[in-house]
Amino acid sequence: MPRPGKQPIVSILLAQALVGGIVASGLALWQGSTAGISALMGVGVAVVPNAFLAALLLSRAAGKSARALLGAAWLGELGKLVLTAALFAAVFMLARPISVLAVFGGYIAAQLVILCAPLLGTERLDGREGKAEI
Repeated sequence: MPRPGKQPIVSILLAQALVGGIVASGLALWQGSTAGISALMGVGVAVVPNAFLAALLLSRAAGKSARALLGAAWLGELGKLVLTAALFAAVFMLARPISVLAVFGGYIAAQLVILCAPLLGTERLDGREGKAEI
């Protein structure tokens, strides 16, 4: 059985990838393969750092104490910022041809999923089923 709090985080990451894939597919059909691939790169720039943060927060070491969890959160957020900057730099330096608007469109679409997370109806932290309360 997964630890409390793990399932919602995994669901959000999967939802980000799914929504990003839908946006990239739509852009590929509408604007062509360059836009679709560029949007997928933007989705990757959003999802990979979020997965890094999630991995640190869900690690066994972070669950040992409140202090350990806080340290993992700080390290995760710092790592997330560094990874996001490095991935954007890599995309813009290495990818050719590229659609800048599609890259940012994919990135924003994946990040907007986090705002919709309470609507996913995943298991709440108190163990009951239902929509998360804000």
